[in-house]
Amino acid sequence: MPMYRDLLELVPTGEEKAISSLLLWRQLGLWSHVCIKRKLNEMAAEGLIERKRGRYSGRETSLYFRAAGWD
Repeated sequence: MPMYRDLLELVPTGEEKAISSLLLWRQLGLWSHVCIKRKLNEMAAEGLIERKRGRYSGRETSLYFRAAGWD
């Protein structure tokens, strides 16, 4: 699906630039936030991107990034 490729291209390279699904959804401007998060989790399970979980601003969240050398 070409739109999912657009999503994949928005995922930053490098753990230090990891971004939340909410910010990716705002950049893409398509679908719902829940749909974007589900697809990001699928991509992480397939090994296309990385996901790290942590506590940020007192809440647990997931951040997504591509491993260096992916491009």
